Amino acid sequence: MADTIPLRYAQSLLRMVPMPQEQLRKELAELNLPLVMLENKAVADARIPVEDYGRLFIHLIHKLQGSFSQDAASVESTLQFSAYRMMFQAMLHAGNLQQAMQRASVYFKRLHPHGESFHLEEDGDTVYCCFDFSDAGEGELVSPENFNMEELNWLPGLAGRVLSIAMWHRVCGWFIGSYIDLVDVELRQGGKIGKDYSEVFGMPVRFNSGRDAMVFHRRFLEFPVVQSEASLDQMLQTYPAELFRISPEDHSISVKIRHLIGTDFQRPLPSLQEVAERLFMTTPTLHRRLREEGTSFQQLKDHCRRDAAIGYLSSGEHTTAGLSELMGFSDSSTFHRAFKKWTGFTPQEYRARHC
Repeated sequence: MADTIPLRYAQSLLRMVPMPQEQLRKELAELNLPLVMLENKAVADARIPVEDYGRLFIHLIHKLQGSFSQDAASVESTLQFSAYRMMFQAMLHAGNLQQAMQRASVYFKRLHPHGESFHLEEDGDTVYCCFDFSDAGEGELVSPENFNMEELNWLPGLAGRVLSIAMWHRVCGWFIGSYIDLVDVELRQGGKIGKDYSEVFGMPVRFNSGRDAMVFHRRFLEFPVVQSEASLDQMLQTYPAELFRISPEDHSISVKIRHLIGTDFQRPLPSLQEVAERLFMTTPTLHRRLREEGTSFQQLKDHCRRDAAIGYLSSGEHTTAGLSELMGFSDSSTFHRAFKKWTGFTPQEYRARHC
């Protein structure tokens, strides 16, 4: 799981902000964000914490709305919501990404008074997630409620559309535990000189297109949703930082598999063959790559379950029987044996010593 993100991604966001350099410097200082974000000659491979990137993302959203109140820098102001939580909950209990996106589309159509939404179009193995933006111009502002999760609205203007698509690209990837490799990003609007948004999507945006869309291979629609109620709560607590922990630059097969296993152990865990197919490799190749990293598929499954169980234990909200069910075990005694094998302690001993 990536805890940092390339500095150049944050710099790409900053280039969307229409304000003088000195004002940017002042606001970064007020947000306690690293001023290195403003350095054109920063180290090429420099990285920053995903939490810092998330706070910058939220800050920019409020700037685009033209309504940045004194407490808007606090993520708490984005957590008092209803519509987004209901929609994410519906997506969480879908079988795969296609069903999750279809549910989100329905929520937009039902809850947004102007009918803004998105829909999927398929052409063979290519999927177009088409966004139905309003015709709000670059200079038009929307209400402060635009992104407080109470309403389902897109952000205004060209930069707003870029961020809206980028956000949904990351949300969809988070639900399936896999970075979605985009084939293309299209916008109906014309671009601005010197801005192609390559660092937002990993590729240039194609402007003056016939649609607003992100384009990807159909196989991602078949990926199962792997998140749980607990991971959804965690994601919303640090929104949107958690969305950027799954990185296209993670070269470790182990990390990618941990994301694909996810956190919902009441669902059937993916088989080795299913994981190999999602990673576009054969099972012998996957076995070999894991041996080179000093681990195995079974070890990774055990580690994911162990880490989730420890997290639940630390919260103090579940009995051992409840934990057994959450971890997908048939009975408490089997869970007890597995937990002691993972940690050297029974769940009760671990809670007494570490929680």
